[in-house]
Amino acid sequence: MFVASDLRNDGVNSVAKGMTEALKPLNWNMRLLDGHGSTLRQSAAINQAIALRPDGIVLGGIDAKSNLDSLKIAKSLGITVVGWHSANRAGAIPELNLFTNITTDAEEVGRKAAELAIVTSSAKAKVVIFTDSNYSIAMLKARSMATTIEACANCSILSLEDIPLHNISSEMPKAIARLLKAYPDQITHFLVINDLYIDFAVPTLNRYGIKTQNISAGDGSREAYQRIKSGNHQLATVPEPLFMQGWQIVDELNRAFNGLKESGFLAPVHIVVKDNIHEVDIESGVYDPKNHYRTIYQGIWQ
Repeated sequence: MFVASDLRNDGVNSVAKGMTEALKPLNWNMRLLDGHGSTLRQSAAINQAIALRPDGIVLGGIDAKSNLDSLKIAKSLGITVVGWHSANRAGAIPELNLFTNITTDAEEVGRKAAELAIVTSSAKAKVVIFTDSNYSIAMLKARSMATTIEACANCSILSLEDIPLHNISSEMPKAIARLLKAYPDQITHFLVINDLYIDFAVPTLNRYGIKTQNISAGDGSREAYQRIKSGNHQLATVPEPLFMQGWQIVDELNRAFNGLKESGFLAPVHIVVKDNIHEVDIESGVYDPKNHYRTIYQGIWQ
């Protein structure tokens, strides 16, 4: 069972596609349940998944700590739970009843994003950070960005904005207009924990004729790559290898089902800018490493 935080999110959707691709050579079945961006619906979807008694449940972008009681039930029933962005660190997290959690190093991702803002502003960055306090990994990225900016003597954080991902479409335009009024001609960068924030910031920025150098600390999307390629409203994103992570989820489940430990694999941080955008398949909207992981995983499973 793949329980998605919101299948409209390109990151979550692409991980599910990676899993679907990985399952083709295996005799496994997968069912998708969608939390539609609501914490209440996500919890209901997890409980629905548990009631169906699958061998494994994948939390696609759903915070494990917020659903700890349900995950305790899953464990008591012998259901293996693997998280993707379900906690702020990678690997086994027994206290959250996660066999493993798959993510890149959130602190390093946030640091790389903030360092780029510092470099491209000649160490005079004036930033606004956008995050979502519903997710521990989002807060870890935001804190890492903030700490990095604060360590720069001539840089400053103008505002830290907490806007839930599921409210971005309605809240982001108002927030951008408010910030541009509060800090006229001051903001050099918007630092965000997900490309979706930039998606809904662009119309307001265009209306005001503002050209800020926006940087996303995840996950990479078709729209983000197009903005980076054109040099329009986005300087960089720090994507994750979403298809590969879908394959890794299947491998982790396979390890659990066979009584083995989690792999301990952590994908390295990779930042995409205009100079290396050619490495990304913009059509699919996914950063897909050329490291032959499909062949390697299939070899492990044989």
